[in-house]
Amino acid sequence: MRGSTATTGRVQNDRVVRLIISYREDGDRRAIERLLDLHGRILRHIVKRYASSTYSAETYEDLLQVGYVGLLKAVQGYRVDSSAKFSSYAYAMIDGELRHHFRDTGLVKRPRWARSLYSRISEATTSLTSELGRPPLPEEVAKEVNVTVEGVMEVMKIFLDTNVSSLDETFTRDGDESPDLSAIKSLQYETFSLPVEDRIHLEQVLESLSEVQQKVVYLFFYKDLSQTEIGKMLGLPQRKISRIIASSARSLKDRLGAWN
Repeated sequence: MRGSTATTGRVQNDRVVRLIISYREDGDRRAIERLLDLHGRILRHIVKRYASSTYSAETYEDLLQVGYVGLLKAVQGYRVDSSAKFSSYAYAMIDGELRHHFRDTGLVKRPRWARSLYSRISEATTSLTSELGRPPLPEEVAKEVNVTVEGVMEVMKIFLDTNVSSLDETFTRDGDESPDLSAIKSLQYETFSLPVEDRIHLEQVLESLSEVQQKVVYLFFYKDLSQTEIGKMLGLPQRKISRIIASSARSLKDRLGAWN
């Protein structure tokens, strides 16, 4: 049985190696799609473990994108002549990418809205580069993400280590200069979607709550957990969770009312 299992493992790894070579040498899109599909279970397992064990402002889907980066790095960095299985190498790369992500975001403390908007800007830049055959202009990125050019540049100030090449020439690195949040505005209003300036203010209001209030609000309104489920996660009675939700709602209403 052991010999049979080892043979199966070698055959599977040989197939993966062929796909990796096909992708690297020929740019075979079907090969990379097959590689992602074959290792999707490993990816989802690792991401789920991090998402369920740690309170994070990021959703499972956000962390999944980080994990994908690790898997792609594994495809690029795996030595095809290695005796180690690719699945083991991929596991380590995905796990490492998520660990680096939590370390970096924990140190920098960038607000959730900034991470979300920066992600959209990065995705738009990548997509437009592929579509246009050149790095996009700041105006083109701004139009794609529905944010003013000035707003895009201010977001980049928060991420000083930007790798968006189309913005490098116009972005001034000044570590002492705080971003002007008033410049970050939507180009046009979209149905059923808050303008970016309103989302920023809403998150700033949320950040004015206590740490436990923020956790409860996030789990109740964003993760759609019941009061009982939240209580079990935080080690608090359901009645206490109910009071926290009520007090948080009053605080948010007062602050948002003063803003309007």
